Amino acid sequence: MYQVRLRSKKVRKQLDDISPPDFDLVDAKLMALRGNPRPRGCRKLVDNIYRVRAGAYRIIYHINDAERLVDVGKIARRTEQTYKNIEDLFR
Repeated sequence: MYQVRLRSKKVRKQLDDISPPDFDLVDAKLMALRGNPRPRGCRKLVDNIYRVRAGAYRIIYHINDAERLVDVGKIARRTEQTYKNIEDLFR
């Protein structure tokens, strides 16, 4: 099992701002990452940074296999800005 961690207060706020029906979907995806951080349909973006879809939302996260840790850096609706500067999320 991997530990799923929200990287910052900003990510917590992004999660809190999601409406209830979408929240349930995003929460289920986050919990599923505990058992399989590279589920079917995930996309490798850069190095160990991946994204998974949860309805209209994208969960962008970094996988550290040595520590068995999934660091969530962003939860956002898909827009042109969603993938800008994603490497900076994990510095």
